[in-house]
Amino acid sequence: MAGMTAKLLGIRMIGIASAVGTVEPLHKCRGEKSALVQLYHSMKELGFCGGKVRITHTYNPRAAVRLMALIHEEFPSCNVEISHNGGLCAFYTETGGLLVGFES
Repeated sequence: MAGMTAKLLGIRMIGIASAVGTVEPLHKCRGEKSALVQLYHSMKELGFCGGKVRITHTYNPRAAVRLMALIHEEFPSCNVEISHNGGLCAFYTETGGLLVGFES
């Protein structure tokens, strides 16, 4: 029920992988645009400074491209690759979700 309410209100979760393999929530955002901005700020807080970035999406290439544009605004020569989630990753992110990996 909580998940349905969050989807209805447009609430997006930003999480991080823990040392034991679970996902720990970092932020709750309302709407995709604010979630992408917060995700980018979280990347920088975690040590991102222009290294490689890998973005995978589950049926949401537009959000992946928007995140790439945010990254390229500050780091124009950053190596960003976008691809599709498959199998288990798509299950965990659900439709519209992103997974992001980066070098710090």
